[in-house]
Amino acid sequence: MLEFDMEEIAELINDLNIVTKIKCVLYDKDFRILHDYKEQMCPFCATVRSDPAALKQCLACDLKGFEASRESKSVCRYRCHMGLTETVTPILCEGEIVGYIMMGQNLMSGDREAVRRRIADLDSRERQEALTAELARMRSIDSRELTAMCDLVDMCASYLRMKKLIKFSQTPIAVSLQDYIEDHLSDELDIRTLCREFKVSRSSLYLIASRELGVGITEYIRRVRMERAMELLAESAAPVSHVAEQVGFSDTNYFTKVFKKYAGRTPTAWRSAKGCK
Repeated sequence: MLEFDMEEIAELINDLNIVTKIKCVLYDKDFRILHDYKEQMCPFCATVRSDPAALKQCLACDLKGFEASRESKSVCRYRCHMGLTETVTPILCEGEIVGYIMMGQNLMSGDREAVRRRIADLDSRERQEALTAELARMRSIDSRELTAMCDLVDMCASYLRMKKLIKFSQTPIAVSLQDYIEDHLSDELDIRTLCREFKVSRSSLYLIASRELGVGITEYIRRVRMERAMELLAESAAPVSHVAEQVGFSDTNYFTKVFKKYAGRTPTAWRSAKGCK
C-alpha cells in the first residue's frame, strides 16, 4: 500500500512543467494519472487523439513506454506513432517502482519532416490541415536539451524518494504477519511455516519483511523474541530456561548466546543490572 503527499507532489510537478515548459505528468505504478498540470494536452496531440483510431495508437505507444521502463527500472525514451519523442522516468522506493513521470510530447530537431509525412498519411484532409498548422507552431529541441530536461525529471523523481513524498504504508498482510509472529513466539516459526500460513512464496515473504518491517524476516523474528524475553525477565523471577522456552528456544545455552549478542549481557546479568525481580 502506498501513501502519497499529493499537495507537495502536485506543487513539484507543476514547477517542473513551468521550468521545462514541457508537459510532465505523474502516474502511479499501474500507469494511472495522479497529477496532470492544467490537465490539457498540447494542441497537436489533442487533435491527433480526437480520432478514436489514433487515440488507440497513442495509448498503445504510452503503454509500451511504461512497460519498457518498468522492465528496466530506468528511463525509457521513445517516439510515438506520429514521430514525437516522449520519456518515461520511473520513481523508485526501496527498489520498487511506485510511480512514473512522463515527459512529452517533444519535437526533436530533424524530425519535423518525418512528422509531416505521417500527417500526410492521414485520411482526413481537415485533420491534416489542423495538424500541419499545429506542427508549424511547435518548437523543436535538440538531443542535448532533451537530455538536460530528462536529468531534471530524474532529479525530481529522486527528490520524491528522498523526501518520502511517496512511501509504503503497512499492508494488511504485514500487520497479520507481525501479529502471527507475536502470538507464536514459543513455536518454531521457520520460513516454510510462515509461507504456508500466509500462502506466499519465500521470495514474497522476504520482500514483505524487508520493505515493510525494515529487516529480513529471520532478523525480525529474533528481534521480537529478544524484546519479549526482556519483558519476561523484567516481569517475573522465572528461570532463564523457562523464559527461553516461552520465546521459542529449547536450548538455554543458545538462548543465552543470542540474548547476549542482542542485549550486551547474559539474561541473568541483564536482569540483575535492571534491578528486576
